Formats: sequence, structure tokens, C-alpha cells
Amino acid sequence: MARITAESEVRTAQRERFEAMMHQDVASLDTLLDDDLTYVHTGGDLQSRREFISTIKKQELIYESIAPTQVRVRVYDGLALATGRSEMRVRNSAGLNSFTIRFTEVYVRRDGHWLLTAWQATRIAS
Repeated sequence: MARITAESEVRTAQRERFEAMMHQDVASLDTLLDDDLTYVHTGGDLQSRREFISTIKKQELIYESIAPTQVRVRVYDGLALATGRSEMRVRNSAGLNSFTIRFTEVYVRRDGHWLLTAWQATRIAS
């Protein structure tokens, strides 16, 4: 697979996942997340794939907007690493929170699709 095509596919997978998160579309998330997902939130909370999807489904976290910038994608044999920044608007039991993060994502290629297998986000001080 050409590197440019793989990078484009990873960017598409990222965009589709962010859209699914903002629309609480758990059916789409189910197809975009690897079974072995490790999801680390800005506060250090660690979730499995099942836990993350449940959080979205129960609307414990409502992603009102996700606006990534400065995204860099590097592709290796069956693996892709993406880094970037994002402006976030997230609603939870504490109310609406707006903040900026720096993130690292790892995607794995399975059955012709790029699936998110790891996410780590760090809040940038405002």
C-alpha cells in the first residue's frame, strides 16, 4: 500500500471516529475501534474499548466539538501513529468544558481497515 494512501486512510478513520463520538454513534464506533483499545483521557482515566463505548452510549461524556489541528501521521508495517492538537468541547456531570489537548493515537490495520488501538491525551494549560 502506498504510504500516501495509508496516511489518507488513517486521517479518514480519525475523522469518522471523531464524528461518531460527537453524534454518540456507537454502531460506527464499534467498527472503528480495535478490540484491544486502550483509551487514556486527559485526567489519566484509562478505559477499555467496552468501557469507552459504554461512556458514549450512556452519554456520560458528550463530545460537542472536536477540532483537530497540526495532525501528523506516520505509517509503518500495519501500524500508524498520529499526533496532533485539538480544541475540545465536552459535557459531563460537571458541566461543559472547553480545553485544548495534545494527543497521540495508534492505529492497527486489520482486515483492510485502520482501527484505533491506543489513545493518549494531555490537556494543554490555558
